[in-house]
Amino acid sequence: MSQQFSYDQGVSGFDQTFGLPMRQFVPTLLRLARLAPGQRVLDVATGSGIAAEAALNIVGLSGHVTAADIEPSMLDEARKRLIPYPNVSFAVEDGQALTLPGASFDAILCSMALHIFPDRVRALSGFHRVLREGGRVAVSVNTTPEHSLTGRLRTVVARHVPSKKVEISAWLAHMFSLGDPDRLRRPFETVGFRDVETVRETRRFSFPSFDAYFDPIAEGAGPWGVEYASLPADARERVREDLRRELEGGGASGGPVEIDVDILFASGRK
Repeated sequence: MSQQFSYDQGVSGFDQTFGLPMRQFVPTLLRLARLAPGQRVLDVATGSGIAAEAALNIVGLSGHVTAADIEPSMLDEARKRLIPYPNVSFAVEDGQALTLPGASFDAILCSMALHIFPDRVRALSGFHRVLREGGRVAVSVNTTPEHSLTGRLRTVVARHVPSKKVEISAWLAHMFSLGDPDRLRRPFETVGFRDVETVRETRRFSFPSFDAYFDPIAEGAGPWGVEYASLPADARERVREDLRRELEGGGASGGPVEIDVDILFASGRK
């Protein structure tokens, strides 16, 4: 994976930032993957193991889940979550270049990660290879910065820190380029998946105040928290107050903040 889009920083704060929406949207991901007891499941870019844990609770002791991630530090977080389960294994794997045996899984999950990969077709081709005939893949991706939990933060950073504008513009163009059903469906069909289905789902995340939303980021949680903490003090203040105005929407300062998060799913059958 390109280092530009790596999530190896701020791993200890993953569940406080990216993990919040992932937990809410995982049930739809698993439903589209048609998980069932006894299946062998691969969770690509497992992160802290949120989707893997949900899958383990469906496949049961007769099934097995392989939690894979390119970042060993993320796999360490997944191990902490999944330690009670005897039927899970861990693999350091690049989601774009899987080395796992062909036709070895009944289902593949990729929760909020396909949009990170520089080469999505290559990644999906690898998914297709390691699936058994008739197996299913299910992925979830971001749609727009305004409808992600943390995406608009980097838009505001680019506004106030000119030296980061080019980098963040490239990130925005890449990370949200699959947010349309046709654009997401196309690479699935290109590599040979059949019965490709897309579903869009929106959930509202509520925080008692802007500070309740932003404080984990300000403390360095997640990669964007690490980035924010690295900014000069005056830039941090400008970014925080600009984002506060956006999220409070003209309401009273200190009031509740609500963010609608819009996620697009796709699934297909080998």
